[in-house]
Amino acid sequence: MKNSKFLIFVTIFSLTVIVTGLFNHSKGLIKPSPNLTAYQVLNIQLQSLKNNKKLRNNLGIIQTYEFAHPENKKLTGPLQNFTRMIQSDNYSILLNHEKTKVGVIHQDQFHEVYLIQVTKGKKSENFLWTLITYIDENKNAFWYTVNVIPYSKVST
Repeated sequence: MKNSKFLIFVTIFSLTVIVTGLFNHSKGLIKPSPNLTAYQVLNIQLQSLKNNKKLRNNLGIIQTYEFAHPENKKLTGPLQNFTRMIQSDNYSILLNHEKTKVGVIHQDQFHEVYLIQVTKGKKSENFLWTLITYIDENKNAFWYTVNVIPYSKVST
């Protein structure tokens, strides 16, 4: 009887490990690549946040975090902190938004800034979204987001 309980425990534990591993492998996250342009990275992040609920398990947030600049990840900390930030009042409109408008403010080979307007229901908000290149130890250039700042035009 003890052996059969142990065997059942080991079987369930093994299946759990296998399924968890497959799930993590099957997330299908797009990884940073020298082949992606800044605009493609921006689009991946915006579409991921827009479809966060459809993707389930905050996969849209996880995908967005993949393209956070490595230095920013040191400041924001682990994914849990990033998730809390995205779910905060300043950024929550990005999650499951309905419409996106993108305007180019600045583009050069190392630095791109976009004015983003997202709409959710009857509410719209603007963000300045900045991406820069990051050169890895193999001298490959990758585009990463360095900041997303809520932006409202102040009239005087």
